[in-house]
Amino acid sequence: MRKSILKADFIYWNNVYFVLLLRLAVTLFILSISRICLYFTNIDSFIDFSFQEIFMAYLSGFRFDISVLFFFSILLILGNALPFSFRRNNIYQKLINLITLTIISVAIILNLSDAIYYRFTLKRMTFDIFHYLNENGGFIEVAPRFLIDFWYVTIIGVILIFMLIFSFIKIKMKEKKEVKGWYFYGWNILMLAFLTFITVWGIRGGIGKSQYKPITTIDASKHTSIPLTPLVLNTPFTIMKSYGLKGLQVKSDFTKKEVEKIYNPIQSYQPLEGVPQSVKNVVLIILESFSSEHFGYFNHDESFTPFLDSLLEHSLVFSATANGKRSIEGIPAILSSLPSLSNESFINGNYTANKIEGLASTLNKHDYETAFFHGGKNGTMNFDSYALSSGFQSYYGLNEYSNEDDYDGNWGIEDEPYLQYFAETINEFPNPFFAATLTLSSHHPYNIPEKYKNVLPSGKLKIQQAIAYTDLSIRKFFDNIKTKAWFNNTLFVFTADHTSQGVSPRGRNSLGQFDIPIAFYSPLDTLLSNRYTKSLVQQTDIFPSVLHYLGIPDTVLCFGNSVFDSESKSFAINYYGQKIQIMDSIYFLQIQNDEPLSLYKYKEDSLLKNNLVKSEDFSQLMTFYKAYIQQYNNRMIENELKVRDEKRKPRP
Repeated sequence: MRKSILKADFIYWNNVYFVLLLRLAVTLFILSISRICLYFTNIDSFIDFSFQEIFMAYLSGFRFDISVLFFFSILLILGNALPFSFRRNNIYQKLINLITLTIISVAIILNLSDAIYYRFTLKRMTFDIFHYLNENGGFIEVAPRFLIDFWYVTIIGVILIFMLIFSFIKIKMKEKKEVKGWYFYGWNILMLAFLTFITVWGIRGGIGKSQYKPITTIDASKHTSIPLTPLVLNTPFTIMKSYGLKGLQVKSDFTKKEVEKIYNPIQSYQPLEGVPQSVKNVVLIILESFSSEHFGYFNHDESFTPFLDSLLEHSLVFSATANGKRSIEGIPAILSSLPSLSNESFINGNYTANKIEGLASTLNKHDYETAFFHGGKNGTMNFDSYALSSGFQSYYGLNEYSNEDDYDGNWGIEDEPYLQYFAETINEFPNPFFAATLTLSSHHPYNIPEKYKNVLPSGKLKIQQAIAYTDLSIRKFFDNIKTKAWFNNTLFVFTADHTSQGVSPRGRNSLGQFDIPIAFYSPLDTLLSNRYTKSLVQQTDIFPSVLHYLGIPDTVLCFGNSVFDSESKSFAINYYGQKIQIMDSIYFLQIQNDEPLSLYKYKEDSLLKNNLVKSEDFSQLMTFYKAYIQQYNNRMIENELKVRDEKRKPRP
């Protein structure tokens, strides 16, 4: 009699590698099924998308499934690739199979858990879920209720894990003695090297010119529209990528009503009076490492920015505060009003998969063409992924630039030719448009074209000649665009992503390390012309300020204020040296683990020599800090960074 299917040997192979390949293929398929279950249990969240869009998101997710597959199957892969005959031993095989099956089963359970949990957070879980479960009791009590209410997910999990175990049992190799010799060892050593390479390739998500860093959760935005990224990602991947990153802690110093009275990030503004109605376009120029002290406009000393100085004479100008010390911190602050208040930036942190607001996504809703430009290598600091996740319709990087002769040998395209490319590209955009660019040449090692090295001024720091080169490049950019039809109808915004090395004593302390320019310029608008103010302004103010100036009738969530709103509380905040620094119109306060460490009256003590933390009453600033952090932390953790997500079901 023939054996039943459960008792028969389904596949009985001699070749170790073919058995391994089949097991990996079946495991990958089962992982992908557990991933896409999120869609079928939350169909209402994706009803606005076609079958083709859903299917393409599913296929795109295989890249992330493969990363998890190879990471979780390292023991299985390398254990079968060892060039020794004991790899066929039955006990040895059972051991590595048992370990691998356990790990993959956990991955399946995590994916299916998110099929339920997604409706509460609208994102895949990250490693901070374990902190949340540890800090919030009652999980053991509610878990059985979840299993009952979502019984069908439990059944799916049992079926998928059974399929996984069944495949490992039935796809197996014969236990036989392998013939040793030069051929055996030579072939298997080559296979070990090859499988090691393939494993690294799979975990990283690729190796090559276009894959400078391992893939992260934000890379999902390259493959589909932002709302569909949860279908591309899988939960083991998002947890794995967020492991070791210190998550934010839920705060409860105030009730919801109390905290909103002290600080509410949801904002909308009435149109300004006096703004020309023709001003619609926005060009945002983010200057790499441009500290305020490099500008003659601010220091009335040697200037490395003569053109920008002349432009600022016709602008609304602020000696402002950066929200971070790195580009990956400055870009989200500028474009999405999101400061980074921990060791990790938003781009690479625990909450990078959160749904966010931003200038691009908001202006998209008002029929703007939106694009982000950076002459660096695509994938650098994940700017391309962030730009897409924050709503930009297009990204222009090194890959989109056609002339490799302009490559600086380090980071990307030199500023002069790239800004000309920027000018010519946006000239083809339909009005209105929003175009942002991040310059590049004032980044270490500060290489500039040979023809300018004996022409441009060189200061005490090597970066200063590079800054002079970028300033020259901006002048030529304006020479190109000033005759264009759209020029007079455009708001130009200038700022820096962060500061560089300081020259002055203030420029080297924890206050001056964040001094950057922010300027608003529009050729025909006298409202902005020749106005310099020392009001407290930060990078997160740019997003709401642009919307306010344009008269965009929208309500947004941002962690800054419009510079045109005289009634809002002026403040600035950043994270530096394991401390949160917050300042208002009087005090500069440094806090660590919610404990105030130092307090200065920075306007009269810019070198921060007189610590007043024990002698001054700063309770109002401390109350504001607590409210701000409560709004920031809780909204980041709960994925409540968009106004239209406010009515989502609360976390259980």
